[in-house]
Amino acid sequence: MITLEKVESIVNHIPCPICLNNRFLVSLSCESPGSPCDFHAECQHCHNKILITQDTKSMEEMWLTINQTIKEQGCPKCGDKKLSLEFLCDLESEDCFFIVKCKDNGHYSRFNNAGFRYLFH
Repeated sequence: MITLEKVESIVNHIPCPICLNNRFLVSLSCESPGSPCDFHAECQHCHNKILITQDTKSMEEMWLTINQTIKEQGCPKCGDKKLSLEFLCDLESEDCFFIVKCKDNGHYSRFNNAGFRYLFH
């Protein structure tokens, strides 16, 4: 079981993905009785909020899985398999997604939990 003290010690060694500062305020949120509590870290510089989970799947593993999936499917516009991948988050909506660029034709697509779709129809 992860403790508040452990989370606090870990996040202060990790830079904020927005401003690269490493001063976080960690809070514990226990909204539902009987449900696990969530840890939230807020950057004390830019106020970006991060949900800390006990999910052991690392970003590197997820990146490899997503990269393999998009290359199997190919560009939604032209079918090309030469694609580059970039992970982005919108601060206002807190929506995170992958932008996929078709290297040869310059097509851009968005890959998220809703699927893989071509941008700029």
